[in-house]
Amino acid sequence: MDINALKIELIQKIIACKEIALLKQIEEFLLEVNVKEPGEDYEVESLKNLLSKEQLEELDRRLEAYKNGTSEAIPWEEAKREIEKK
Repeated sequence: MDINALKIELIQKIIACKEIALLKQIEEFLLEVNVKEPGEDYEVESLKNLLSKEQLEELDRRLEAYKNGTSEAIPWEEAKREIEKK
């Protein structure tokens, strides 16, 4: 059996599964291993347990903005002044 056929078979079994405890175990296992998307050029898997979904989405958004050259930054001195005002 090739790898893609195995993946499809596993997905079908997961979809058919009615046992929440087993599905939770599968989820926990997948969170523990470093599953990466093809072409992924950064590593956040080890931080997934520390960051919320929203935080990870924000990091992804900022990375895309950086890659596209659309990210906005301010000089450190200006940021420091803003922080000190608060």
